[in-house]
Parts: sequence; C-alpha cells; structure tokens
Amino acid sequence: MYHPFNQLKKSRPFQRVATARKARKIDNPADNLKWIQTRIYRRILRPLALPTYLCGGIRGKTVLDNVMMHVGARTLVTVDIKAFFPSIDNRQIFRVWREMLGFSARISSILTKLTTFERRLPQGAPTSALLANLVLHNIDGPIRSQCEKSAIAYSTWIDDLAFSGDRPQHVIQTVTRTLSSAGFGISHRKIKIMGPGDRKLLLGTVLNRFPSIRREYVAQVRSGIHKLRMGLVSGNSLRPYIDSLEGKISHIATLSPTKGQKLLLDLTSARELCASPDRQSSPNAAH
Repeated sequence: MYHPFNQLKKSRPFQRVATARKARKIDNPADNLKWIQTRIYRRILRPLALPTYLCGGIRGKTVLDNVMMHVGARTLVTVDIKAFFPSIDNRQIFRVWREMLGFSARISSILTKLTTFERRLPQGAPTSALLANLVLHNIDGPIRSQCEKSAIAYSTWIDDLAFSGDRPQHVIQTVTRTLSSAGFGISHRKIKIMGPGDRKLLLGTVLNRFPSIRREYVAQVRSGIHKLRMGLVSGNSLRPYIDSLEGKISHIATLSPTKGQKLLLDLTSARELCASPDRQSSPNAAH
C-alpha cells in the first residue's frame, strides 16, 4: 500500500554556493490508503484541541505562532530531534490511539496499522504530522515540568524544539534524557545556545523586539527572482524553482506583508517575462 521513493532536498538554484543535496525517503501511501488516512485526519485528528506549545503541522498555525512565544527572550536554545518520524514506532502510535484518544484495543490496532508503515510512522502520510505531535506530547512531560519550574518558554515545530528565558540551557540535560528514554536522539551539533549578545534565529526568523526575516534570506529570494528574470532557469527545473521561491515569499509575508507583496509582484513579473514568446526563443531558454 506504499510506493516509496527518494526525494532530494529542495534545490535552491539561486544560492551563490551549490551544496550537495541529501535524499529523504518518502513512503508515499497509495491513493486508496491516502484517502483513508485523510479521512482519519479530518474526522479524528484535525478537530483535536492541542496544547499551544505544539505549532508545526497544525492547521491554522504558522511559524509566527512559534516565534512569538520567544520574542524578547534573554537567551534562546534550539534542539533538533534526529530522524524524528522514522524513530516513532507502531507501539507509540498504538498508545496514542488507545491511551490518549481512548479507542478500544481493537480499533486502536486497526488505526495503528492504517497509519504506520514497516512498524514506524511514515513520511508523506496525511496523518503523520499530527500523530508525531501527539507522540511528543505523550513523552515530553518531564520537559514541560522542568520548563514550568524554571520559567522557560517551550515550543515545538515538529522535530525542532525551542526554549527561551533567562537560563534555558539548563533544560538541555532534561531534554536529552527524556528523548533518549523514549527512543529518540538529538543532533548535538545542531543544539544552538544564543545568549544576550547573540543574534537569535528561530526557523529563519530574527527575534528582535519585533520578529523579522533575516536580510540574507530576503536577499536570496531577490537573487532568485533576478536569475529567473534573466532567463537563467528553464526546462524541468523551472517549476520547482518557482515553487521554492513562492514558498519563501509566503514565509516572508507572514512577518512582513508589505515586503512579501512586493516580492510576489516581482516574481509575477519575472514569470511573465519567462513565458513571453521572445524569451522562449532566446538562446538563454536552452540553458
């Protein structure tokens, strides 16, 4: 019922320096199974009232909801869970259905089989993001308790955890121990501690008094639009290139609607220029 394939990390051809792209395995449920999973998501998971600190993969929530929980903090700590989805096994999903959501053992077993693949949480299934949130909420009690005692703000964006306050670094040991006991690892090289004198970055956003997009991020998008306008992108790479730009502009617009609108107009103009008959027949169109 699955058709796995390897998906290369989205290319950003407007970057100045080309980097090797890593492949990510997408489990890709078959259409009829995806239809069932979508029904499970819409009827059971989407209506759930989830805690406010869970932000990623939840309908109606954006990066801004996550960022605003940490604006003005003295110190920010970010932690990344390694291989989060593949590390969630069918037993943890069964506990979500049985213990958290209260289904019978038989129904929980059926729902577990419908929402897992090879005894783990599948990448690319409509139910996976919310189930991952519920699994995390089921095991992160010690983290939440420590944060509450220490007046530390805590938020998550799927596998990205953020902590802020006067001394949020003191919670790292609790985070590591809690995740390890549940079968998860953390990428130690991706643990970031940003103190009072550091520029604080969370999900590509600068945490000033008012959150803002990194200037480098906006410059990348402008560079990408310029290359599109110059006819340096074409063929099979054109559509994903434009999709990538649109996604980045959408992110910028959540924090700066005016800037996002201007970039979108520039992108529209560049797209129209690419589609013009003169451009289609120009020598650059072959590159």
